[in-house]
Amino acid sequence: MVDNAFCHRDMNEPVLSDVFEALGFMVMEPLGSSRYRLIGKAPDWFSGIFGAKSLEGNEIGLENISPFTEHFGPVAEQFWSEGDAEPLKSGAWVEIDEKGDEVNLELVAMNLKGKPVMLLQLLGRDHAEKRELLQRFREKGLDYEILFKTQRALRIAHDLLLVKQRKLKEDLAAAAEIQRRFLPRDMPHTRNVRLAFKFRPCSSIAGDMFNVVELDEDNIAIYILDVSGHGAPAAMMAVSVCQMLQLHSGLILRPQPHDPNARSIVSPNEVLDNLDLEFPIERFDKYFTMFYAVLNCNEHLLTYSNAGHPLPIIVHRDGALGVLDKGGTIIGLGGLIPFEQGQAHLEAGDKILLYSDGVTELENGNGEAYGMERLQQALVEHHSQPVDQLLDSIQNHLTNFLGNAKPQDDISLLGLEITGD
Repeated sequence: MVDNAFCHRDMNEPVLSDVFEALGFMVMEPLGSSRYRLIGKAPDWFSGIFGAKSLEGNEIGLENISPFTEHFGPVAEQFWSEGDAEPLKSGAWVEIDEKGDEVNLELVAMNLKGKPVMLLQLLGRDHAEKRELLQRFREKGLDYEILFKTQRALRIAHDLLLVKQRKLKEDLAAAAEIQRRFLPRDMPHTRNVRLAFKFRPCSSIAGDMFNVVELDEDNIAIYILDVSGHGAPAAMMAVSVCQMLQLHSGLILRPQPHDPNARSIVSPNEVLDNLDLEFPIERFDKYFTMFYAVLNCNEHLLTYSNAGHPLPIIVHRDGALGVLDKGGTIIGLGGLIPFEQGQAHLEAGDKILLYSDGVTELENGNGEAYGMERLQQALVEHHSQPVDQLLDSIQNHLTNFLGNAKPQDDISLLGLEITGD
């Protein structure tokens, strides 16, 4: 087979021609009209197959070699005019030599240091399968012009696909950066409360989002949501929800009519009711689960409502566990079912863990799910750790459980601790 790599080394043309000849190739240069001039000597096997008369002086026509190759000439000329670097091969065909044995031959058009060259090579016996396949192509009337144009079209399509793939990668990177801006960069420094989070999307962009928002000097809003599905559609919807949960949106802080500068905190169940009206399934073809809460940092009072999200876990100072179970179903039913609201009084040392179903539904290489039991065991085992270290410990548990497998869903952990400071 011809290796085009050495054609680009610093060799002059006579040396390269001698190399080809030594390797058993018949080297020719085009004269036009599918006629070629022999460079160097014809190999011994050539006259044994075609006879000495096939060479008129040092010239030869492709039609004198084989009827099978006469259509390759125009295709080769087009190939040379375009200056392609990769060799163009005719494909193998069969001839009978003077001993009555079948031999496999192939033409190769290439650009040798910018000049057109045609090689005729004798192939080994291991080309029998390729020969049979080529014969079937010939029986179906598949000619070289079609093969060449198809090859060229595939090459162009491949290049276009690479460009689009690169553009898509850039767009996804930009979308991921926009999404990261909605995640907590620096947790709010609030009295009596310590906050921490871990986030591992299963792709560059995710359907999980969470954040902590300072509502006023005494209160913070905490939320986590998980949009159905994965990839760009889920991520776009997640970002849209987060935009509505900004302070200026009017969804979580309501302006007071008597004082334009005064704003009141909207209750968690009302926030979920309003989101349920804004994001109906029939409009977006998606739904999401969400936990939303308001924490009064002075009174350690958590007011919350849950829309079908995995129940947040309270880790008490003594290691006892509880859940926050008030709320309702998913967001997307268009206000069909109102959301309940609950409250929890927290003590110094208590922690709350918010998480996505990507944690409990995480599967290892054996198809075994991490599950709620393992999560609860990890929380009990490390309950005395500060909340940031507790999340580190849970993340280590998940990593060890996962092994070499890849996460099937986004993994989100958001924790808060009442410090009593």
